[in-house]
Amino acid sequence: IKRIPNMIDPTLKISEESSQENGVDLLYVGRLTENKGVRYLVRAVSKLPSLYRLSIVGDGDRRAVLESLATRLGVTDRVKFTGWVSYDDVGTAYAAADLFVHPGIWPEPFGRAVLEAMQAGLPVVCTDIGGPSEIVPNEEFLCAPRDPDALAATIEAAATSGDDIGERN
Repeated sequence: IKRIPNMIDPTLKISEESSQENGVDLLYVGRLTENKGVRYLVRAVSKLPSLYRLSIVGDGDRRAVLESLATRLGVTDRVKFTGWVSYDDVGTAYAAADLFVHPGIWPEPFGRAVLEAMQAGLPVVCTDIGGPSEIVPNEEFLCAPRDPDALAATIEAAATSGDDIGERN
């Protein structure tokens, strides 16, 4: 058996502009469904210092629940829900971020957004389950699924590591 990985999309356009704001801009791109684990990411942000901000790009049946969770945790000023963004415009979200997070909780076979983030030069933190964990080259950027404390610690470690991951680190 020979495994042939999905390849990057050469047509993905990453904006040349990047965020110049102080702080750490986290990004999640994907559907807002139960199995994506975004609730653990919102909880992780509530455990991080206030300089960490999260943009959630995507939509789905869990959006209202996630927005309510952000309100209950007091992080609505640091968690922004942008909704669905066209594929032509998603490169702008990658360019504005400092770190990409994939908080999956099931053995997802593949994570296209993980490759897109890497193509944009972003370091990637993800949970150690399924295909996305096989894509991320740095074991220290992997953490247990369903654990907001571990996710927060891994995000903070990745943001302060100084490792040269991707073109923009």
